[in-house]
This record gives sequence, structure tokens and C-alpha cells, in this order.
Amino acid sequence: MATHLIIFVLSSLAVWLSAGVLIESVDRVAKHFHKTAFSVAFFVLGILTSLSEISVAINSSLGGVPQISVGNLVGASFVILLFIIPLLAIAGNGMGLKHLISKKNIILAFAVILLPALLLADGDITKSDGVFALIAFFILVYAIHKQKEFPNKLEMVPINPPVGKNAITIDILKILAGGTIIFVACRYLVEQSVYFATFFNIPGSIIGLIILSIGTNVPELVIAARSIIRKHKDIAFGDYLGSATMNTLIFGFLAVSNGRFSVEPKEFYSATILLIVGLFLLYFFARSQNAISRREGSILIIFYVVFLIIQFMNIASLATRV
Repeated sequence: MATHLIIFVLSSLAVWLSAGVLIESVDRVAKHFHKTAFSVAFFVLGILTSLSEISVAINSSLGGVPQISVGNLVGASFVILLFIIPLLAIAGNGMGLKHLISKKNIILAFAVILLPALLLADGDITKSDGVFALIAFFILVYAIHKQKEFPNKLEMVPINPPVGKNAITIDILKILAGGTIIFVACRYLVEQSVYFATFFNIPGSIIGLIILSIGTNVPELVIAARSIIRKHKDIAFGDYLGSATMNTLIFGFLAVSNGRFSVEPKEFYSATILLIVGLFLLYFFARSQNAISRREGSILIIFYVVFLIIQFMNIASLATRV
């Protein structure tokens, strides 16, 4: 038990440190391009900060336990939207969202993010579910790409002062190294999660829903801290929206590649209901004053606390049956 716990902690630490290196390098490389901070974060950071979820999906599929990844993806979206974003609003004294994304596209984005949880309602995941999720994701990408007030073309702009080619090469190598370390570390996180799930007789999807969903969102937590310090909360919001929608893309590929498999739907009922209500409030707060205030962030984070309480009650209930 002690050995497995140490491996789990060291793997989490590796993800934390690698995420910091990855984000710093991406930030420097991104300065070579002229684009809104939100769009760079959505399309670039949203993908890069999802490396850990991608790793969990691949490694859980190879291990024959895709349920862990499914739980992780739903939990990760929950953590991003109803824990990290409210936390950013609270710690950063509000988060302005004016002119970041159109009203129509934010509704579409929230629908795409919610889709995996809705598809889990019957307890069966099929290839058709995966195809549906993939189509929904690419419709969103197309809609954002076509949004007039959302710049979609990258223009090369010299940095002042200019950054040497060697420095950019080093940053690119750091990005590749950081991504590789995160991928490998998440493989160990999956293995240890399977061990703990078996040891405590807890469904793997619950482990993914609670523990892995926090661990794989370490990069987003790092971005939150850096965004507050540098006062670039638009970068954080773009990354979060991009990362959360990427979870639906990963879910689609997971369902298509694994074929039909089952989960215990009761594990996701509370998460789905809380996510639906939470997203409605998040949208209402975001569009009312084009910002999320500290008070509104406090209200949203209550949903995550309730979610944790319900999940721990589920775990306690399962433990009493053993």
C-alpha cells in the first residue's frame, strides 16, 4: 500500500512540475503569433493542457479499463467549470468575459461539454455515442472559427526584443519533454488508481471522477495561478473552455476505439444534474454583466463541494456493502 501511494504521489508531482515547464514554454512560443489571448488559449493551451486526459484515455484503454477515463473526463469538465473557474473569479476578484466569445457559441460550447455526461445516462457507451460526440465537437470548432469577432488567422509578428532561434528550439524541446513526462506519469496514475479501486472495492469510474479529475487538471490550476499574478484571466478562461471541450473529443475517440462498454450510471446522476444546473448559472452570470464576480464564483464553487460530498457518501455506501 505504501509503495503504491508513493508512486501515485510522485506521478502527481511529475505532472505538476512538467505542467509548469510546459506552460512557460508555450507562453514564450505563442508570443511569435499575433492573436487574441483567448483564442490562443482555446486552440493551443486547451489542447496541450489536455495531454494528461489523453494519456489517461490511452493507458486506461490499453489496460482494459476505459471506465476510468470516462469518469476522469466527466469529472475533469466538472472540476474546470465549477471549481477552477469559480476559484479564479474568487482569487482574482472577478473575471471579465466581455468580447471573448459570442453568446451563441458559449451555449454551444456548454452543450458540447455536457454531452458525455448525458450519453452516460443509460450506462452503455457505444461507437455511435463516440461518433455523435466527435461530430458535436467539430461543429463547435467550425462555429468558433467562423465567429467574426473571434480572430482565426495567425500572423507572424516579430517579438520585441526578438527571441533567438536557439531559445525557441529549446522551448519546443521543453514542450515535447513536458508532454512526454505528463503522458508517462499519467500512465502510472492510472495503474495506481486501478490498484486503489480494487483494494477498496470502488468502481474505477468513481476514482476517475474524483481523484484523477483533479490530478489531470493540474496544468489548468497552474494557469489559474499564473493568470491571476499576471492579470491575464482571459487566457485562463480560453484554456478552460478549450480544455473542457477537448474532453468531449477524447470521449468520442475513447468510445469509438473501445467499442461498447458499460459504466454504473448511478455514479454519474448527481454529477450530471449538478453540471446542468451549474452550467446554467455559469452562463447566466457570464452574460449578465459580461463577468463572473467573486460572489458569483463563491456560489458556483458550492456545486463542486456538494458534488464531493455526494461522491464520498457513495464511496462510504459501497464500503459498507463489502
